[in-house]
Amino acid sequence: MERKGPVTLMKEDLEKKEAQLKELRDEYLRTLAEWDNYRKRMENEFAEFKKYAKVDFLTKILPVLDNFDRALAGAELNPDFDSFFKGIQIIERQLREVLKSMGLVEYSGLGEQFDPTLHEAVGIVTTNDHPENTIIEEISKGYKVGDRVIKPAKVLVSKPDEKGGQENVQNNRN
Repeated sequence: MERKGPVTLMKEDLEKKEAQLKELRDEYLRTLAEWDNYRKRMENEFAEFKKYAKVDFLTKILPVLDNFDRALAGAELNPDFDSFFKGIQIIERQLREVLKSMGLVEYSGLGEQFDPTLHEAVGIVTTNDHPENTIIEEISKGYKVGDRVIKPAKVLVSKPDEKGGQENVQNNRN
């Protein structure tokens, strides 16, 4: 058996440690490359998902567009306003059904307490007929998808009339 001195043992230990370090570095670089490939793959899949989500939406909305075309063409041939109006009402109902099937939820707030996460106050009405911060008029409806508000309802909100006078509307519209 060959005897090894402390320097030789230290050199062998250093060589082992350098080999381990090289192996760990190579493993780290492979993992880093795999992670980068995974990130790119996920980005591509998300882009594909968004593209096909648009296609799904457009496929559902195109019949509504076709019906608008038919209604407008029919109005040129027959200027009867009542039938045109009824046709537009049917198309509007169809559009709402398509949007609802895509997860769109319409909401109001009339008569409820003002909630800044759901409503946008476009004006204040001073009155003693309603409790403070009550929505007394809706300018436009709000829309949500799931729990996410995509368009807040635009509303007029009550404020107590400290003078006891007539209703007064203060607009905040820009």
